[in-house]
Amino acid sequence: MKGTLKRLLHYITSQYRFFFVVTMICVVVSALTSVGAYSYLSALVDKYITPLITMADKSAGFAALGHALIILISIFVAGVLAQLIQARSVARMTHGTMYTLRKDIFNRMERLPAKYFDTHSRGEIMSVYTNDTEAIRMMISQGIPNIVSALITVVAIMIALFILNIPLTLLAVMMVGLILGISMKIVGSAGKHYTDQQQRLGDLNGYVEEIFSGQKVVKVFRREEKCTEEFRKRNEELRKSSYQASKYTGIVSAVNMQAGNIVFYFLFAVLCSVFVINGWGGMTIGKTIAFLSLSKTMNVPVILASSQIYSCVTALAGAKRIFAMIDEEPEPDEGTETIRPQDVKGKVELSHVNFSYVPGTQILHDITLTAQSGQKIAIVGSTGSGKTTITNLLNRFYDLDSGQILLDDTDIHKFRKEDLRRLIGIVLQDTHLFTGTILDNIRYGNPSLTDEQCIKAAETARADDFITRLPDGYKTELTRDAENLAEGQRQLLNIARAVAADTPILILDEATSSVDPRTEKLIQEGMDNLMKGRTSFVIAHRLSTIKNSDLILVLDHGKILECGNHMELMEKKGAYYRLYNGAE
Repeated sequence: MKGTLKRLLHYITSQYRFFFVVTMICVVVSALTSVGAYSYLSALVDKYITPLITMADKSAGFAALGHALIILISIFVAGVLAQLIQARSVARMTHGTMYTLRKDIFNRMERLPAKYFDTHSRGEIMSVYTNDTEAIRMMISQGIPNIVSALITVVAIMIALFILNIPLTLLAVMMVGLILGISMKIVGSAGKHYTDQQQRLGDLNGYVEEIFSGQKVVKVFRREEKCTEEFRKRNEELRKSSYQASKYTGIVSAVNMQAGNIVFYFLFAVLCSVFVINGWGGMTIGKTIAFLSLSKTMNVPVILASSQIYSCVTALAGAKRIFAMIDEEPEPDEGTETIRPQDVKGKVELSHVNFSYVPGTQILHDITLTAQSGQKIAIVGSTGSGKTTITNLLNRFYDLDSGQILLDDTDIHKFRKEDLRRLIGIVLQDTHLFTGTILDNIRYGNPSLTDEQCIKAAETARADDFITRLPDGYKTELTRDAENLAEGQRQLLNIARAVAADTPILILDEATSSVDPRTEKLIQEGMDNLMKGRTSFVIAHRLSTIKNSDLILVLDHGKILECGNHMELMEKKGAYYRLYNGAE
């Protein structure tokens, strides 16, 4: 926790040091004016109010009292001004720090390898952006200022009390030390519960996001009760964890509150009265009022600090998760050579490629194939045979265990990943479009395209027909992953986006899986036109769509069973023959 706190404070002070310093100064001024006002009560009573009772010429006494009250009001005004400045400074510091923190999280997320997103749920990642950052915001805006204010106030009160009466103050110090010791011991025991609470909150958010996204599937398979039961289980785990964490906060607050009432008010009221009656320690009525006010006030910052401990520990637990994400190793890129799309001929060669996502569980076994420039390569096989894995390796989402992938006879590891991926257009089975107009989504991979070029790409992908029938045509705004379009229409836009990118290499991973047979027939011609002059890798379950491929690769459990064109493989009457006839 100490390392996390130190790093978080660095985020605050590195760019917003001025506002941090101003905030701390205002906290000090506010605390001192509060203590000063209570301390001034002693002089107000003993020097101005008590003498006024027996004073013959009361007008002079009232004039002096008026001046004293002006001084007291000035002290309060100074405190109010300090709090106002503090509020503005804290706001600038808090929002600025959160801006920097979120920027760093997003920048790192954009540089993380695909493996990270395969092993972390979207809900878990979103919890970092929402719950964890909000906990830090509360700590910066309230926790740190209140705790610092509490510490300064306690020290200032101690000094004021020592000035009033040393023996009684020593007793007060012992009481405060005892109460703080008990509080810190309780809070120390609660630290693991705060961390566990944030972890379980992220887990619950991930589950809710998953079920929300798959709600139709849940209903089709009548899993509502099972999902509800699982939610209740995870929610109950979060409740228990949160209860354990908040229970300690409640105990600390209760201990401090009741101790303040018993020790700092009742006990010292009795003791001060005894001191005044017996004339011990120079105690007077004014000093008694000031001592009781200050001693009772001393418990307030202690309670305030203890109440902020919960938010601070929660924030540190969240900060730990945030820094864990920021500290994730970015996607490595040892490539040094640059390459431009116009310089690529498009020859792709896989030579003795072996690969495993998890060490010890090999997915691809000695894959070797050559795709000449402009050829259409189809990859078929059962689910889990390694078809999509090959396309992941072409994009270098993952790196090989052994072997080579060559582009125009050059190992792709020598190219910068950014340049390599600029050469490859891809249409995935799972569609994903972004908030914005249809034109924005078509030019997503090539922002420099004109509207006319985007429309031409849509025509090639056979998407123009449905787009022009929309109320706003190409300027139609898409919402939440284009939920206002049919699934087949979303896939057509994905294809149009790949057309617009105009890359020398094309990957189609079940690109027509969400399209009805009539629409599939319409776009097949457009896809054939798109693939002319481009090296294309097509993954398809509908084997009728890849009959005209130059080379068909049949995979099974990561191994090549057969390869050849459609006629050659049909004549062999092997695995492809059985797949084709079974599919037809």
